[in-house]
Amino acid sequence: MARGRRRRRQKLKLKLSALYTFALCSKGSSDDHSSRIGTTGFSRVVYVNEPSRHDEEGFRYPLNEVSTTKYNLVTFVPKSLFEQFRRVANFYFLVSGILALTPLAPYTAVSALLPLGVVIVATMAKEGIEDWRRKQQDNELNNRIVKVHIGNGHFEERKWKNIKVGDVIKVEKDSFFPSDLILLSSNYPDGICYVETMNLDGETNLKIKQALEETLHLEEDNGFVNFRQTIKCEDPNANLYSFIGTMEWKGKQYNLSPQQLLLRDSKLRNTDYIYGAVIFTGHDTKVMQNATDPPSKRSKIEMRMDKIVYVLLSSLLVIALLGSVFFGVWTKKDLRNGKMKRWYLRPDDTTVFYDPKRATLASFYHLLTALMLYSFFIPISLYISIEIVKILQALFINQDIKMYHEESDKPTHARTSNLNEELGQVDTILSDKTGTLTCNMMEFIKCSIAGIAYGQGVTEVEKAMALRKGAVSGAEIENMEYTDKKNDESPHIKGFNFKDPRIMDGNWTHEQNSDMIRDFFRLLAICHTCIPEVDEETRKVTYEAESPDEAAFVIAARELGFEFYHRAQSSIIVRERDPITNVVKDRKYELLNVLEFSSTRKRMSVIVKEPEGRILLFSKGADSVMFKRLAPTGRKFEEETKRHINEYSDSGLRTLVLAYRVLDDNEYMEFSEKFNTARTSLSADRDQKIEEAVESIEQDLLLLGATAVEDKLQKGVPECIDKLAQAGIKLWVLTGDKMETAINIGFACSLLRQGMTQIIVTLEAPDIIALEKNGDKESIARESKQRVMDQIEDGIKQIPSPSQSSRESFALIIDGKSLTYALEDDVKFKFLDLALKCASVICCRSSPKQKALVTRLVKHSHRVTLAIGDGANDVGMLQEADIGVGISGVEGMQAVMASDFAIAQFRFLERLLLVHGHWCYRRISGMICYFFYKNVTFGVTIFLYEAFASFSGKPAYNDWFLSLYNVLFASLPVVALGVFDQDVSSRLCLQYPGLYQEGVQNILFSWRRIIGWMLNGVMNAILIFFFCTTAFGLQAFRQNGQVADLNALGALMYTCVVWVVNCQMALSVNYFTIIQHIFIWGSIAAWYLFIVGFGALAPNLSTTAYMVFTEQLAPALSYWLMTLFVVVATLVPYFSYAAIQIRFFPMFHNKIQWKRYLGKAEDPEVARQLSSRHRTSSNQRMVGISARRDGKAMQITREADQELQG
Repeated sequence: MARGRRRRRQKLKLKLSALYTFALCSKGSSDDHSSRIGTTGFSRVVYVNEPSRHDEEGFRYPLNEVSTTKYNLVTFVPKSLFEQFRRVANFYFLVSGILALTPLAPYTAVSALLPLGVVIVATMAKEGIEDWRRKQQDNELNNRIVKVHIGNGHFEERKWKNIKVGDVIKVEKDSFFPSDLILLSSNYPDGICYVETMNLDGETNLKIKQALEETLHLEEDNGFVNFRQTIKCEDPNANLYSFIGTMEWKGKQYNLSPQQLLLRDSKLRNTDYIYGAVIFTGHDTKVMQNATDPPSKRSKIEMRMDKIVYVLLSSLLVIALLGSVFFGVWTKKDLRNGKMKRWYLRPDDTTVFYDPKRATLASFYHLLTALMLYSFFIPISLYISIEIVKILQALFINQDIKMYHEESDKPTHARTSNLNEELGQVDTILSDKTGTLTCNMMEFIKCSIAGIAYGQGVTEVEKAMALRKGAVSGAEIENMEYTDKKNDESPHIKGFNFKDPRIMDGNWTHEQNSDMIRDFFRLLAICHTCIPEVDEETRKVTYEAESPDEAAFVIAARELGFEFYHRAQSSIIVRERDPITNVVKDRKYELLNVLEFSSTRKRMSVIVKEPEGRILLFSKGADSVMFKRLAPTGRKFEEETKRHINEYSDSGLRTLVLAYRVLDDNEYMEFSEKFNTARTSLSADRDQKIEEAVESIEQDLLLLGATAVEDKLQKGVPECIDKLAQAGIKLWVLTGDKMETAINIGFACSLLRQGMTQIIVTLEAPDIIALEKNGDKESIARESKQRVMDQIEDGIKQIPSPSQSSRESFALIIDGKSLTYALEDDVKFKFLDLALKCASVICCRSSPKQKALVTRLVKHSHRVTLAIGDGANDVGMLQEADIGVGISGVEGMQAVMASDFAIAQFRFLERLLLVHGHWCYRRISGMICYFFYKNVTFGVTIFLYEAFASFSGKPAYNDWFLSLYNVLFASLPVVALGVFDQDVSSRLCLQYPGLYQEGVQNILFSWRRIIGWMLNGVMNAILIFFFCTTAFGLQAFRQNGQVADLNALGALMYTCVVWVVNCQMALSVNYFTIIQHIFIWGSIAAWYLFIVGFGALAPNLSTTAYMVFTEQLAPALSYWLMTLFVVVATLVPYFSYAAIQIRFFPMFHNKIQWKRYLGKAEDPEVARQLSSRHRTSSNQRMVGISARRDGKAMQITREADQELQG
């Protein structure tokens, strides 16, 4: 019955052991692993189907439960506290709190420790919540279900976390592997299974794994009743692509290779089920061994903020020392000849604190007291407030509907909130090309067959080239696109954008070389490794392909009448439409060998037998390897095909050459014997023998033609690049494509334009090529490096110095070979100097390591770098850059997982930077400046009063006034500023991209601006103290003529401080919301409610605040008049400065605000004029559509001037 069920399955069963690629799977390495097993690093022993035996024999293997959390119940408190007190400000407050427990304290210990506790607990709560979310993700993963063999051929469902080493498990289609497994068998007779490793390396193409022949019979559950094996293998390690082990079974030993290894987190595809033996679990699995914490990134603003804290701490120490010196001197003079100067301190009857005889010790104690008293210079709630603001900012970024991609249902995601403000300071973007600027969705658009070019489609690059050459205008191209859409009513087919009536709809039969056209499309339908899947309802065929190119070829063949329909054990069925009878017929080809594509071979071939009996070798590959394999009689159309390939490359298309040959039976039998002998060889040169056999058959080919597929630009890429260029942001493209393709893509997206001088650094010169063929490695390297240095120096000489007024733009284009030498220590800074002087930079043929090294080099210039990519090869670049942005495209999630921000399309980068980046930078900068301003204002009043009181250590304010200032009365408005404030709307941010330069130049958080805010705080404090002490010092305050006491003076000063810092906030805000009104005026109201409520408490609780407001201040008219007068008088200087600055020295955002006030901000002509006047000389050398139009206008103007002069 079981066999009958298997026969009825719709899934195709492939017996592919005869095929070259798959035959290699089952053999593993030719090396004898047994000699290494048992040595250091190869000591693991696994008893398959006997998991309990490991404990009995002393093996301690971990369970399969994984944890990615930072903390657990035991470590949370100590580790979290350690993280909090690593911050110097928090540690300082802790020391101050401990000292507050001593008699030296100027305030009670509770009032000092409670605010610190609130801040620490809030921060720990945030850490705990984030870690709890990670724990929930871990639980979701650990509680997934898989079938595990429990004995007697029975499998039961068990959670992943309960899997043990040695278990035999059954994984079903589209499920993830729960641990690292050795493949035992699958539903395919040859033990083949298809694996998607997207979560490991970002690649969506399917990998093929195959079990050993000795375990292929284990196709049913009951086959494991008496199954026992011993696997000895390498110890846990991080290498994903290697595995060494042996399997001992029935007294024999078999070598294991990576082809039998199934890795945790990879996915079973196109296979009904597999059986596997667990060898690594939990944190021993290779994916967990590779798990590393992402690099810790901090924004430049946050690092400068730390410096400000150090400056304030240093200032605090200086004034504390200064006050202590004065205190010591005055204490020593307090008692002379029995006379007391400061009689109220009772120096004749005092402890050590005011004892003139021990003035030095008293001075030291005062220093400790002053360090505690002046701690209010440092904003205790700064860090937690900034973290709260950044989380809310990240939430707004995530919720922005204008950065949501509806087609893929993917919103923008801020994966970290630490770098929000860094988004507003980006100077250089380093971008991948394929999948980032382009869609990574290949479309078959053109081809060359028998020397004739087919395909009438127009690529994005060709449109850009036409504009570049002036052949057509932008309006004409838009009209062409509209006409094409209007005329073409057929639905778009993914992967196929070919239009040519000469060969569509069966018309190819009327062409001169119809036989070659037929063979061309037969080759596309047969020469591949795609797997067809037929929908049982619609009978439509879809394909699982290893790459988008492969899928495009098979789809093109299908649309032109050659449908790849069925793959059997050793055959392929293609449905061809008979051009004469118009009837679809199945042609069955016997599949003899598949010689698969690799990066070294650069080609792929299949050997098939036609129904008529002919044996054919179909081959496709890169032109660099295919043309030299053509037979003398097969080169008839070589020149025409090469010319077409060059044209296709110039149009930004990817090309492959197609060729074939007919094999006679004897020739094939000779190859098959030679190949099988090499395949079964156990010698060290086994792989070389296989390659020689394959090389011998892939010769004397007959040229059919070439294919051209387009990787289209993503929607909005040219417009986005134009906006970024207008914002003064440079874009570097780092791609693996060849130089011609990269240059043409550069023109298509307006990175390059007509009239721009191209500085090309390359090693493709004839003399270097000749040297590579004949010279030794050292001489090649020496000569190549010198050539690169010479080209770089020549490029630097071409670019005029900044003192010379030149509007000429330059682009640097460098290939991968040259980049290797350009990145060496003695050359890289010259290369960087040249690159920074160019408007755009394109690095071709770049490896992943080179991308990361280039990114690191740009960071040496102290510029904020942003890297953007979509593939696993971009991970190093994303982690190296200050900001990493991952594109959640078709190449998997590896780049997204390594990124700081994830977007679905490149065009969303425009809004992410110019809107959210600008807002976040402005908000965080203003927030930090205001934080230090309000604390300097408050702290200086404390210092001035202490100086006024001869540095006696007496605070001007009640203990709880001191403690709650940063927590209750001046904290919420600054949070609202950081979340809601905006100088201009999002629409105007995009209309005036030059506004972004305020962040790049760090205008809003320069030392000048920071010190200006602090001086403003010092001046405000001086005015508050002077006016309050003058008003209350000698004037009658009570009805009986008494002057105000310290408690009343302190409450008045505190009232003025609360009013001034909150009104200062109101003056600084650009964009009011109801929340800001509530927070600003609510903070002031909260002060009055607090002083009334707190003052009403018993005297032993309220101490100096007892009834101070209700009985002393509120009834006094002078209190209310002084509050009004001090607030107005203190804010007038800032208001006057701001008015003068906006009127006579406006910043760019001030100009936009004024135009908005006049109702002219959205006028395009006003925007152009304002941006043009604001643009700096460095921004004039820009790229993009606007630059191209400006350049064209300048060219027309020059030509007109020349005609007039002539």
